[in-house]
Amino acid sequence: MVTLNRPDKRNAINDEMRVELTEAFPRFDADPVVRVVVLTGAGSAFCAGGDLSAVMIPPDPTRSRIVEPLDQFSKPLIAAINGLAYGGGRELALACDIRIAVTSARFALPEVRIGSMPGSGGTQRLPAAVGPTLAAQMILTGEPIDAARALAAGLVSELCEPDKLMDNALALARTIARNAPLAVVAAKRALRAAGGMHDVERLDFERRLFNALAATEDRNEGRLAFREKRQPVFKGK
Repeated sequence: MVTLNRPDKRNAINDEMRVELTEAFPRFDADPVVRVVVLTGAGSAFCAGGDLSAVMIPPDPTRSRIVEPLDQFSKPLIAAINGLAYGGGRELALACDIRIAVTSARFALPEVRIGSMPGSGGTQRLPAAVGPTLAAQMILTGEPIDAARALAAGLVSELCEPDKLMDNALALARTIARNAPLAVVAAKRALRAAGGMHDVERLDFERRLFNALAATEDRNEGRLAFREKRQPVFKGK
């Protein structure tokens, strides 16, 4: 199991978390004892996305996607979504093969509200998961949907009460782990190829657009406004 463990920050992604994810998943991939990994969050949130309270640094176009270790992981990956999954947290969940969630979970890609856009697969994977119309509504408005709508749209496969989440996730993992490991890995590869959710060319196109926005005045204004707890004033520059 991998737990995003910054509960005081709603498990917002910082550089330390990036490094730890990058180190953990190759180890699990190389370990024949590990058949399935469950990804969850500590506390009441799955992941609030990037840590916008951190010190602003100049954009780095060479920086990899937060989901890259998950994309390269060959074994089944289950997201046990224990609360809100916003921004990069939503993209982490989308990079998983199976997603189950608590009934109180909420899902959003709110980047346009701070002058940015999803840059770790959100614009490519969300339409494949929920259809183009709902995906466009979520991405272009930045507004969240609740767990019931996420289940109806196919964003998650199962809802449960908070006290049942980990039992259900681990039971699902054990069911998968009982199957032939080579067959499971091959089936995962085929599923990913069929859905188009992991097409490298499309993901790179999204990332180029994300990096272009990172250099704009509006993006800096959006992040500053978030930190100052005020409405941003965008100028289209």
